[in-house]
Amino acid sequence: MKQFSYLKLLFCICSLLFCFSVLYAEDTKPVTTETPTPTVQPQTPHPNPLPASLKFGAFVDTYYSHNRNHPITKERQFTTQAVRNDEFNINMGFVDAKWQEEKVRGRIALQFGTSVNTNYAPEANKDVSSNQNSVKHIQEAYVGIKIAKDTWIDAGIYFGHIGHESWISSDNWNYTRALALDYVPYYSSGARLTTKITDKFQFQFHVMNGWQNITDQNKDKSLGTQFKYSFTQNFTLIANQFAGNEAPDFERKQTRFYNNTILEWKALDWLSFAVSGDVGAQKAKESFQYEPWWKEINPVLGIYTNRESNVYNQWYHGTFWTSFRYEDLYRLSFRVERFYDPKQVMATTYTRNGFMTNGYTMTFDFLEWNPGLVRFEVVQRESMDPVFATDNNKQTRVERLFIAAASVRY
Repeated sequence: MKQFSYLKLLFCICSLLFCFSVLYAEDTKPVTTETPTPTVQPQTPHPNPLPASLKFGAFVDTYYSHNRNHPITKERQFTTQAVRNDEFNINMGFVDAKWQEEKVRGRIALQFGTSVNTNYAPEANKDVSSNQNSVKHIQEAYVGIKIAKDTWIDAGIYFGHIGHESWISSDNWNYTRALALDYVPYYSSGARLTTKITDKFQFQFHVMNGWQNITDQNKDKSLGTQFKYSFTQNFTLIANQFAGNEAPDFERKQTRFYNNTILEWKALDWLSFAVSGDVGAQKAKESFQYEPWWKEINPVLGIYTNRESNVYNQWYHGTFWTSFRYEDLYRLSFRVERFYDPKQVMATTYTRNGFMTNGYTMTFDFLEWNPGLVRFEVVQRESMDPVFATDNNKQTRVERLFIAAASVRY
């Protein structure tokens, strides 16, 4: 019996030891904590509200112009470029944004400078909503819609379609513009259709407010066309036309017709030529007819009667350019021109022969700082009548200029 008690006690002790060992094993077992992997939800990218082709740019064109005539006035006549005499100034500066998508395109550019002020000076000032001050800082602001293959319609304010030279000086072989280019529209306000008929032939049709004006001066609209044919990659023929009434509504209609023809030839990689011929005709404002018999009927009437004229006054331009380029370091360019406007339709001189002037220009460019450009130019203009101002408040037949300019474009 006593032996049984010992056995029972031994059994209880063994049972307790077994239980403690099990509990110890559970306590010392390494605990593994698993962090649940978060579920990543696919994020929908936010659509970019701006066109993928949107590009921003800027341009600054500075100059110093020395006039050998030393005129009293600071401003030169018969030009819109480098107009300030013996003065450092800004010819043009602008910032722009442009885009070209598959079915829509456009450009907006805001500008300032002496050429801007000169070009927009004829804009009307009588209206409140549209006047010279409100529009002169708009270089271009248009929207284009693609209506068919290689066919676009643009509407708004855009560069004029006439002439070989651009308003942006760095695009031209010479720094100043030819006389012919200073008397054609730098900008137009309207709508244009552009189409590529073949790989070599392109056509434009314009409906515009008028001859370089945003604020319209009459109820009529003007028309313009451009035909561009590339015989080869290096030889191109361009023909530009304009037709429209250029008189305000309170005057008799004065319809203007204009044709500009350009040949551009890149003879070699380093040698290029261009020639331009222009002819314009505008209906005269009025005609005075000798009719002395009316004075006998009514003594108040004179011997001349003012009637609507059927006469068209004409003017002509001819310009030749050539440019020599040495690699991407230097460029030497020449321009010879003739401006013939005896009836003073475009250039008013109040002289006997009107504005009949020859021009000779030589420009030397340093190209190594591209997109920067440093330029030196010499200009001589000779007129049949004394039309250029001098230092003694008189006029002379010859004007000589030296111009230094620098520009950069991004």
